Amino acid sequence: MARRRRSSLLFDLFAASQQVRSLLASAMDGSGLRPDEYAVYSALFEFEPMSPTDIAATVGMPPTTVSHYIRAMRERGHLREVPNPQDTRSRLLSLTAAGRRAHRRANVAFEEAYARFVAEIGDEQGVKAALLDVEAAAEGARARLARDSRARTG
Repeated sequence: MARRRRSSLLFDLFAASQQVRSLLASAMDGSGLRPDEYAVYSALFEFEPMSPTDIAATVGMPPTTVSHYIRAMRERGHLREVPNPQDTRSRLLSLTAAGRRAHRRANVAFEEAYARFVAEIGDEQGVKAALLDVEAAAEGARARLARDSRARTG
């Protein structure tokens, strides 16, 4: 693949994330779940039960986007919901047997893409460590932007 000319680290990260999205979309085509949906299913598979807020934080999606996926999962019969004993306004979500089967089918495609990606990248642990730094930097920059914006508007 030809290297593209890049203008900044943020642009490079954005372009890389688009390449990863494209890889996953290609690999998961026909698996029954799109990559974004798979992320929500995977969060529940790994950490259930979870509140919608916890899912959004885990997968890095806006709560409104997660709500859309939750609604679709509910319609498919892939979601079990119970009241959250810690917060009466919230509910705890987990996958039904049908939801686990859907996740398992999509996981086969994800794992194939993952194996090929790791083979290309080489130093998986080094990249994971760098990504943790990137996430922390993005979170810090976002918080600083919000603080500065509030300070400017008074």
